[in-house]
Amino acid sequence: MQTSSARDQRNNIAFGVYALCAAVIITIAVVTLELLSFAGRIADEVREEVEHHLVQSEIARQLDIFTRDQSQISKWYKAVTALSGDVDQAFVEDEISGWMWPEFGIESSIVIMPDDQPLLTVFRDAQLDPLTGLPYVARNHDLVASARQKYLAHRSAGNNSLPLHSVDVRMVEGQFGIVGAQAIFSEYSEDNIAPAGSMPNVFLTFKPLNREALAEIGANLGLEQFRVAPVADAEEGRNSLVINQVAGQPPLAVSWKVDQPSMIIWERSIGALAGSFILVSVALLMVSLRYGRAIKAIQHSESANRHRATHDSLTGLPNRLQFDHALDAIIVDNEQERCAILCLDLDRFKAVNDTYGHQVGDVVLRTAAGRIADAVGNAGMVARVGGDEFIILLRDKLDHASVHARCERVISSVCKGIVFDGGVAHIGASIGVAWWP
Repeated sequence: MQTSSARDQRNNIAFGVYALCAAVIITIAVVTLELLSFAGRIADEVREEVEHHLVQSEIARQLDIFTRDQSQISKWYKAVTALSGDVDQAFVEDEISGWMWPEFGIESSIVIMPDDQPLLTVFRDAQLDPLTGLPYVARNHDLVASARQKYLAHRSAGNNSLPLHSVDVRMVEGQFGIVGAQAIFSEYSEDNIAPAGSMPNVFLTFKPLNREALAEIGANLGLEQFRVAPVADAEEGRNSLVINQVAGQPPLAVSWKVDQPSMIIWERSIGALAGSFILVSVALLMVSLRYGRAIKAIQHSESANRHRATHDSLTGLPNRLQFDHALDAIIVDNEQERCAILCLDLDRFKAVNDTYGHQVGDVVLRTAAGRIADAVGNAGMVARVGGDEFIILLRDKLDHASVHARCERVISSVCKGIVFDGGVAHIGASIGVAWWP
């Protein structure tokens, strides 16, 4: 007895030492990993903030470039007379069709009169019927109106430093790009400024930013997979920045592949951490496996016992105990207001046992149980409570017609022949029904 007691005591002490070592190692590991995670999160946040700032600056730069290019026409004193009244076709061919698209990539150019009617519509290097620009004007009328308001503010203030352009990034007919509107007037000559109280024509243009242009922007910023899409189409694992929110249009966002500095931190630190823990981990591994297997065996045994306590061993259906608990939940605990109980006996089953033996009888029982469960489906629970006796708790579709129809389906499925090795068994079923309350 003393030897056994001493052995138990040594085992307890050893287990205590193992547990203490494991606790220390786990504590160190958790603290170290948490510090690395914290440092990684800070690095990721800083990188994301920097990337957002870079993208915002680049978008602003692209808008400035576009505005500068567009103003080559809208602020040119020659354009005031060439794009008013009778359009100077030579000016259009030389300075818009032959210059704006090839030189600046401005795809669409529309001159809009004060009554919102297009005076001129140019697509790339081709002059179109002016009215083809009407839908384009309607979709971007807010920019046109803003450009007019800025022109009036500029004239009334007499301040040459006030901005005259209204520009935005938008989707136009499924293509992402920059849309801008500027009043067509020049300050170099009073003859070319619209009289006080009148409105000048507005120059509305669109510059597409296709996949190649976006890829070039991403490359300049050091961002991979740089693209633009509606916010609703945003993908996980990508940084994004909303760049456009226009009433009546889906908001747009630029997105790019996430570049996480935390991964570099982890890659450079994980080796040292692994080397620090490997010796102790090997020592504790065998103990952990041993106790792990023991606990797993206990858990498996408990799970199997719990299952055996509430299920029929032959058919795998719930047994009377589980059925009673389910019924109590309805009647005692008021889980739901109504239910129906079906008591089912198999007909001619004894003859099958007597003729073919209990082994075939078990096959017939399992097959019949599966058919009953399939016929009931999600509407309730099927339990086996005796040799060939089953009880069914229906929770759904409890009107008399539905319950009777389900009884017919159960009986019909049970009555089909059951094939076994050496023959076919034919049984039937009888069902009694009660409703609660």
